[in-house]
Amino acid sequence: MERKVDTGAVLDRKEVAARLHEACDTLRRLPAGQLRGYRSAWPELVAECLEMAGGEVIIRLAAPSPRAIDRMHEVFGWFIHLKDQRHLAVALWLTCGRGMGPSRAGSLLGIHRDTVRNRRDDALDRIVEGERKRRMAA
Repeated sequence: MERKVDTGAVLDRKEVAARLHEACDTLRRLPAGQLRGYRSAWPELVAECLEMAGGEVIIRLAAPSPRAIDRMHEVFGWFIHLKDQRHLAVALWLTCGRGMGPSRAGSLLGIHRDTVRNRRDDALDRIVEGERKRRMAA
């Protein structure tokens, strides 16, 4: 599932959602063991979402490519635009990253599906706007 990503292109909601899904897939394909001195950028959030979904880590035989891992790290960096907005980050990860529908994510979070949609959309808008500003400043 290799994709060429033009880092100079302006992101939109659809691209952010697709990249989040790819990052989740890449994360699932990483080996379970951690290298000494390294740790995941979002271990609590990912572990919490995984626990809520009642899933287990699935390790596929095909390891992700180094480029896919780099893209995953770039996507994790986007969560800086959601700092102090954990509820937005969780809704975004469950719906876009894990591919859950708003109804399923809402039942896990104990909120209505429309609230999940609103949080997801707000998070996507914040990331798109934050990345647009960051790229214009560079």
